[in-house]
Order: sequence, then C-alpha cells, then structure tokens
Amino acid sequence: MGYLRLEQTSIKEVPQSVTGRLEYLYLSGCSKMTKFPENLEDIEMLDLSGTAIKEVPSSIQFLTRLRILNMSGCSKLESFPEITVPMKSLQHLNLSKTGIKEIPSSSFKHMISLRTLCLGGTPIKELPLSIKDMVCLEYLTLHETPIKELPLSIKDMVSLRHLTFHGTAIKALPELPSSLTLRFQRDFTNCFQLDQKQLIEAMHLKIQSGEEIPHGRIQMVLPGSEIPEWFGDKGIGSSLTIQLPSNCHQLKGIAFCLVFQLPPPSQDMPYEVDDSNVRLYLDYHVKSKNSEHDDGDDEVVLDSQKTVLLYWLTPCDSDHMILHYELELVNHLRKYSGNEVTFKFYWGEMEDHESRRPFELKSCGVFLHFAENLRADKSSEEN
Repeated sequence: MGYLRLEQTSIKEVPQSVTGRLEYLYLSGCSKMTKFPENLEDIEMLDLSGTAIKEVPSSIQFLTRLRILNMSGCSKLESFPEITVPMKSLQHLNLSKTGIKEIPSSSFKHMISLRTLCLGGTPIKELPLSIKDMVCLEYLTLHETPIKELPLSIKDMVSLRHLTFHGTAIKALPELPSSLTLRFQRDFTNCFQLDQKQLIEAMHLKIQSGEEIPHGRIQMVLPGSEIPEWFGDKGIGSSLTIQLPSNCHQLKGIAFCLVFQLPPPSQDMPYEVDDSNVRLYLDYHVKSKNSEHDDGDDEVVLDSQKTVLLYWLTPCDSDHMILHYELELVNHLRKYSGNEVTFKFYWGEMEDHESRRPFELKSCGVFLHFAENLRADKSSEEN
C-alpha cells in the first residue's frame, strides 16, 4: 500500500500496522483526529490539515523521507517542536491558520532544505534571525499575522522569491534580497502602518533609473487614495481615455494607478477569498484620430487587446491603490502616435471569463514613461 486517502471522514486514528506501509497519507478535514499518526518511517507526504491535532512530536525530525507536511487549519495546534538534527528531505511546511505562537530558532536552522513555509493567519509575532539559515526557502507567507517587523537577516535569503505580509502591522521594510526587490506583485493590502509615500517613491525611482525590470513589470497594492503627482492623465469610473502624444515611438513603459475598494464577498460580489482568485483585467482600444482613417463620423478601431493586469486581489474595507508598471503593453502602442486609446478595467474570477464585470474605480491615472525621461509631446492634441 503506497497511499491512503481518508479526507473528511470521522476516523480518529490510523492503525500503526497501516501507517508503516504508507508513503502518502491524506487526512485533511478529519476533525475527530486529535493525535499525530505514528510509525511513519516511509512517509513522504502527510496532509493533516483541518484536524484537531494538538501537538507535533519532535520525532518528525527523524522521518528521513518526509517531503511535505501540511498542518494548515489545525486551530488547536499551538506549538512546533524543536528540531535539532538536519531535516534534509522536508521541502514544504504549511502551518497556516494554526495556533502556533512561535517556532524554535533551532528548528529554522535545521530545516535546511525547506522551500515553502506557510505561516499566514497564525499568532506568530516575530521571526528569529536564524531564518537566514533557510538558504533554500523560496516561498514565505506571513499575511494576517501580528508581525510588526522583519528580521534584518532576511536580506541574506538569496533564494526567496515570494513573500506575503498583507494584513500585518509592519511599519517599515528592511533591506530585502535582490530576488525580491520590486519583483512581481507586492501586496500591502491592509498594511496601514507602512509608509506609503516611501514605497511609491521607491517605485518611481526604480522606473526612472533605467535599471532592468525583472519580468518586465512592477506591481504594488497598498492603502491610500491619493494618486501620485507623476501620473498625468486622470479619471474616474471603470475606464480612462487619453490621446497618445506624437512621439509614441519613444515610449519605454506605461504605469497605471487605480484607487479602489474591494469589499468582502456578498451576493452582489461573490468570490472565493481563500483561493485568492479575484483577477483584474485590462482591455484597451486604440481609435483613429487621423483624417486618413476617418470615414464620416465613424471612428476606426486600429487595435484592441485584452490582458490580465493583476492576478489576485485581497478584500479591503478602505480605499487602496494598485500601482502597476509594465513594458510589454507599449510595444503595441508605439505605432499609434496621435491617436486615442481607451483603457477599460474589469474584475472577475480566475478561469471564468463570463464572470467579468466593470471594476468601478474611485479614481485612476496613467503615466507614460519615455526613454531618457523625455516629456510627452502633445502638440498633436493642440493642432
């Protein structure tokens, strides 16, 4: 017997005569299970999420084949054992939404192969400096925790690719590893203690620096409602129309600032919060403003594209801003100098294009970034 699936059953324990032959054991949602299974010498994947287990035994450090341990949603679990020997096989540890208040410093030091550590929704207040010893860690979730600061040693975590801390009381960010610097989406949703102006200025400086933009985009979501001054064209509602300048061939990038509020799910706005599957879409249409394309009073659509602007949105109860900068979009706009472009914003659930609906914005802005910081030439608008 290689694996056993008993999810959502009323089982209280699995006999040791059975567990001793298992490599994969799935007990998710077995709410009557209170004791950690024993005799797991050959186990590789152990899913105990949503059980009533109160303690993880220190003997897990001797499970030499264990790669994945999922304890998420075990609300009665309040402690994690001290690990004193290197766990070379463990790569993924999910402790999210448990009652764990701290993890021993030695445990961080000895989980040397860990790639994913999920601590979101726990009462953990701080991380030890020894977290830097997790040299393989790529994915760290800290959202919805009472953490107020990150250890300075986080800058040495050179493998870290993804970090979440929305809904925390973090006031400032220390130096982060280069693998994280303004990479992909920074979600500061409900981080009301952070200095937003400092973050926005850092993003602006990064854009203007001419340095390489990893993956061609920068994204941030943070509390606030004041569109930065460097955004020129501004509007309200779910769309914005601007006239492209005459020197679009010099466009280097484009940025959007969207002020919004995404309340928790309701009958009017149903979506799955836990799956973070609310996406933000952008459609744009370029219409001719040149007489050679005009046909009476009809406008000619020169180009039309649809794209995903943001892959997930977190609910918030107050005004927030999305700041998005990217390089790819301007590749389609450079040849349309002097014409009119309309940007339309939609939200919808992942993989469900039929659910798309207009994303009503309180305000929005567009910033056109030109090579060598050249100003947009809008003489065509005046003629």
